[in-house]
Amino acid sequence: MDDPETDVATVRSPAESTAGRHIESDGECLEAVFVSVMTGGDPEAVADADWGTTETAEHLPHEIELTDHAHELAFLPDLTEPSSTTLDYSGPNVQNNDLQTDQQAKLVTVLQRHEDIMIASGNVLPPPAYGVVCDIVVQGPPPPIKQKARRTPLRFLGKLYELLEGLLTAKLVSFSDSP
Repeated sequence: MDDPETDVATVRSPAESTAGRHIESDGECLEAVFVSVMTGGDPEAVADADWGTTETAEHLPHEIELTDHAHELAFLPDLTEPSSTTLDYSGPNVQNNDLQTDQQAKLVTVLQRHEDIMIASGNVLPPPAYGVVCDIVVQGPPPPIKQKARRTPLRFLGKLYELLEGLLTAKLVSFSDSP
């Protein structure tokens, strides 16, 4: 019985040779490598892919300024001062005519039990925090990340092919010869 994870529909059959064929698009290159690997062929002959190498690739760190990410900061609420607002459990946002009497009583009991974690603010947003202190000691630039290239297990190749094909079709990624 065939494994459904490895069944992927391709435009041409796996037995069709890609040797001597000019590959024009990134999608065709991906398909050629996929078909070659799934049929047990040599991917180096198809798309110059370097499988089984012992070389490492370096991912060099980027210089990041905190001001570049200022718009992404989240402000923590100032919960040091106790809230003096009393919550009304008979209001229209708590009372529900569709609930039975015992269900309504259970709802109010749960809300009262967790009253200390509720924030009673008019616009539901707490005021911003006064500031956050973060002290990270770094000595020079961090070393680049080095990892060996690893083979993808055959059981994942079908899903990986579909993912890469979608990314290539949307032109979010492209093939690169960089190490």
